[in-house]
Amino acid sequence: MDTGGVLARYDEQVRGRVPAHPPPGAVIERDGPFVRTHYGTHGTVDHGPLPQPPAAATVRRQLEAFAARNEPAEWKVHGNDVPGLAEELVAAGFEAGAERSLLVAECDALEEGSGARGDVRALVLDGSAGSARVRELAATTGPHALPLGQFEADAHRLYQRFGAAGLSHRGRMAGAGWAGRPADTDFVVVGGLTGPHPELVRHFARLREKAYLMDRAARYCLVEAHGAVRTALVAAGFEELTTVRPHRWAPTGTPATTRPVRETIGALDDGPLWDRLEHEFGFRPSMSRFPGFEAPAPSVTWSLDAVDRGGEEHVDELSRTIERALRSLTAPGQQLLWLDWQHIGYAFDPHRVGGAGRPRWPGSVYPDGDYYLFLHPDLEFGTFGHPWEGTLTVFGAPLLAAVEAELTALLGEPLRRRD
Repeated sequence: MDTGGVLARYDEQVRGRVPAHPPPGAVIERDGPFVRTHYGTHGTVDHGPLPQPPAAATVRRQLEAFAARNEPAEWKVHGNDVPGLAEELVAAGFEAGAERSLLVAECDALEEGSGARGDVRALVLDGSAGSARVRELAATTGPHALPLGQFEADAHRLYQRFGAAGLSHRGRMAGAGWAGRPADTDFVVVGGLTGPHPELVRHFARLREKAYLMDRAARYCLVEAHGAVRTALVAAGFEELTTVRPHRWAPTGTPATTRPVRETIGALDDGPLWDRLEHEFGFRPSMSRFPGFEAPAPSVTWSLDAVDRGGEEHVDELSRTIERALRSLTAPGQQLLWLDWQHIGYAFDPHRVGGAGRPRWPGSVYPDGDYYLFLHPDLEFGTFGHPWEGTLTVFGAPLLAAVEAELTALLGEPLRRRD
């Protein structure tokens, strides 16, 4: 293998990459060759090869951006980076972590390789006992190149193909791993392995295959590893491309423990809410039978015809009205929900979204093609946008008190109300 050529591809295709869709709740900022990702709970700095070490003022500027958000930061230094980079980071206050090898193997060779494969099976990370075991193994090993929690939160945004897998021994899960295929690259990237299990990496090599919107298969599999994991992978045919040493910086304050926005997917997250909306609020989706939503008293329903006539300006004013009210009714740290029927929804903190340097508000008030709802998690108040009836319902006394006059001025007299 031409490891020099593979390393050049890695530097070009993987490092300093700005994903087409940012991870949920994350803000990505480019500062010259540097890409900062702010997750609200932590942050990272990434870049490709640099012609010279960054000036002290440049490193300080990155730290100031994280300090303003009270985020711990990680900056990975590769063995092929320009000399002096690590020294600049340490001088600015970063602490160097343990060095790992960046290993590579050809996916085809992994698939064709011999050796024990064990009982490896793909896993969906949900509420099952198997998923709990994966999280237990991840928590007691590492640190991993991509922590499992971050993989769960971001995988479908960062990769076009991804998955987790477990290795069973005598009926018990003995190891686990997770990996993904970044789009438009030649690589499958393993985010974590909980032990020296080449069988799992052989399984992940299958992620190389073409998928929707991919123009080619991946050729190589990448793993950051040290110790026994490194030894096992080298024995299985991996070669070292370079080394990776994370450098970390911590703010003086206590960082947030939750992102400003997180996705809610399926039965574990927003499924119970949809069940309540069906049983307690009479939610009955239909393109012709209206209203299909029996909002509890007090509630008011307006037609959205005025917004349709007024265009984007009226949509923006409707959004601003509802967003101001939702923020005023929640304390910092309190979560609200935005649901989109049969699609991914979001849990979010209204005080940490909107405005410069923050992730935008999730979703929309205006029902552009589907049922859109902003909800208090206990359904104390909320909004219900009906795309087929062309209406907006607001329920709950505190929310109505905050928006009724403004919405009537914008939308006209209500179509119906329950007092």
